[in-house]
Amino acid sequence: MNPGLVFWTAAFVNLGIVCAMAVLGVRCARRGEIARHRQAMKLASWLVVAFLLSYVLKVVMIGREDMARWSSLDLWLLRIHELFVLVMLIAGGIAWIQSRRLVATRSVTRDPRDPEADPGVLRRHRRAGWTAVLSALAGFALAGAVLAGMYARASAGQAG
Repeated sequence: MNPGLVFWTAAFVNLGIVCAMAVLGVRCARRGEIARHRQAMKLASWLVVAFLLSYVLKVVMIGREDMARWSSLDLWLLRIHELFVLVMLIAGGIAWIQSRRLVATRSVTRDPRDPEADPGVLRRHRRAGWTAVLSALAGFALAGAVLAGMYARASAGQAG
């Protein structure tokens, strides 16, 4: 099998796990399980970091994809997927920065002696988090379409 397809298949699985952890994290936050929320989001974040590092290694060792055989639609799907991933990274970073401001508050510690969280910080954290999660899910859906196109081109190349 083509090493690029192996890499992108593993990346697709990775993004699926990122999405699952993000959705789990949101559900935990809604139930007030902030420690589990943090664990799920940390795992999702580390999986994103692992992908980014592995992508650099992939480019060095395997190279970039030859997009000469890609249709215009396939290229658009890829670019929109990449845009969703970029939004996920930026929004996730904003959510993380805002979360650092919540650590010692009652919202996280559940200790009534700790200070209340700033409502603006909570709002920015939630909005950025939701933006990151929805972008990850949209990116995952488009990644499936991009990967399907890669498999189709690979099988057509082997047959012809």
